[in-house]
Amino acid sequence: MKRRAGYNGEKSVNYHLSFLEDKKYHILHDLRLENIRGQHFQIDTFLSTPKFITIIDIKNISGTILFDHHFHQLIQKNGDIERAYQDPISQVKRHQLQLKEWLNHYKFPDIPILPRVVISNSSTIIKEIGNSKDSQMITKAVHINFEISNFDKIYTKEKITVKEWTKLSKLLIKKHTPEEYNVLENFNIHKNEILTGVHCPNCSPIPMERIYGKWLCPSCHYISRTAHMSALRDYALIIGTSITNQGIRQFLHLSSKNIVNNIAKSMNLPHTGVGKARIYHLQQLL
Repeated sequence: MKRRAGYNGEKSVNYHLSFLEDKKYHILHDLRLENIRGQHFQIDTFLSTPKFITIIDIKNISGTILFDHHFHQLIQKNGDIERAYQDPISQVKRHQLQLKEWLNHYKFPDIPILPRVVISNSSTIIKEIGNSKDSQMITKAVHINFEISNFDKIYTKEKITVKEWTKLSKLLIKKHTPEEYNVLENFNIHKNEILTGVHCPNCSPIPMERIYGKWLCPSCHYISRTAHMSALRDYALIIGTSITNQGIRQFLHLSSKNIVNNIAKSMNLPHTGVGKARIYHLQQLL
């Protein structure tokens, strides 16, 4: 439910950001970087221009929310039920510091980093306990474009060149390390409980049989050349994005190393290592 709420919140904010000029801003979503201490931090939305950077932490929380500036917590009220969350202001300020260190590490010039906490649910009521200048970091999704436009008026001088700006965006994409969601662990499923083999796209039963470079369904006799792609995508989603030749053979019910090599080659699967130590990487299937 939390993942779904997060997705809906980001979808709402992204809708408003889509009205910004493409050439004027570089926008990245769910950016996950490694800080200088080897720990990871994730920015919901990263927006940059040669003049400033905005990092956005998105909260999709319903009801009434209170920002408690004294105890640094966020309190949600729904009827008689209260629930406390980690303070998003503290979190986005921590990301601001880590990003500044990251930029310094890669020798980029100093550029203003402007943190914002965006409440994506339009019906949410926002209140505060105590006063703080940090309140200016809080805004509704519908107002985020006005915030960005205001930054454009305040920060008029370019801090990095267009060439450096492009280099930064490319480096961020290169250094992005997606977090792998452990489906088995989250649903308390053992790996041995997973049904292996290639599903028939026509009637669903498994496994299909590999005959002369094609997949044949023994139930409905449907023939496919690419049914293995869905099976490997399922593996990447459920088990992991790295797999050996032997692992592919076991999962697809194949006996030949050469057949696996041919399948991997036809799919242009990136790999590392040689021989038995070769590992195929399945991220591109997701």
